Amino acid sequence: MQGGECVMFPFEKDTEELEEEEEIEYYPKEYDIDFSSGKLNGKIAEGARALAVWAYFTIKIERYRFVQYSWEYGSEINDLIGYTHSDEYVKSEINRLITECLEPNAYITGITDLEVDRSKETMNIKFRLLTEYGDEEMNIDV
Repeated sequence: MQGGECVMFPFEKDTEELEEEEEIEYYPKEYDIDFSSGKLNGKIAEGARALAVWAYFTIKIERYRFVQYSWEYGSEINDLIGYTHSDEYVKSEINRLITECLEPNAYITGITDLEVDRSKETMNIKFRLLTEYGDEEMNIDV
């Protein structure tokens, strides 16, 4: 309040003060990992790197398998392993599944440059993760 303003009740706040208090800027932070091993490396990741860590775990965790995660968390990419679908089908399906599992995070805007190498039992997925804080190269073995 500025000098001279009358307040009817002592707990009444000016609406401008309320708006300023509500504008808290979100900046992502996560425990950083080594993407090749999937283990913590003792550092804190921030910004685009933190979102890449979140995306890594979201893609690696199988949806509907673990009760501690909501059914909206995780991916269904493992369902494609072992089938003899065409490479074009697998690539388009992986693009759809990754985009779908990353949708809950409002700070991830999409993926580009998707490459898929697959064998009978594993897949290597490479792509560029686009976020509001910058881009990150991703390389995930599923």
